[in-house]
Amino acid sequence: MKHGWVSFIQAARPHRPSHRVLPTPAIDPVALTMLAVNRLGPATLRTATNGRAWTVTVPDARTADIFRAALDEMQKTRRTDRLVAVVVTEEPTQRTRGIDAGEA
Repeated sequence: MKHGWVSFIQAARPHRPSHRVLPTPAIDPVALTMLAVNRLGPATLRTATNGRAWTVTVPDARTADIFRAALDEMQKTRRTDRLVAVVVTEEPTQRTRGIDAGEA
């Protein structure tokens, strides 16, 4: 009878999940700002001066959503910002050519 009560109480008790659910890491605001300045700044300048479309690559979909929202706000004052497209890339964003890679 004791075994029956113990089973009943254990079944009625709320159980915790056996695995931990890790929270989604937050975006570093400093890194995001640096990425936006380095990517969106030159792109918006090129579209404003040349009037041609320009593509900006970002590392993930969340960053792309943030960049698109920023471009939507910037389009209110500069119509040429409509020409900037944001594309998610799976490749590393660092350049492999140039002085760092041994080319002069």
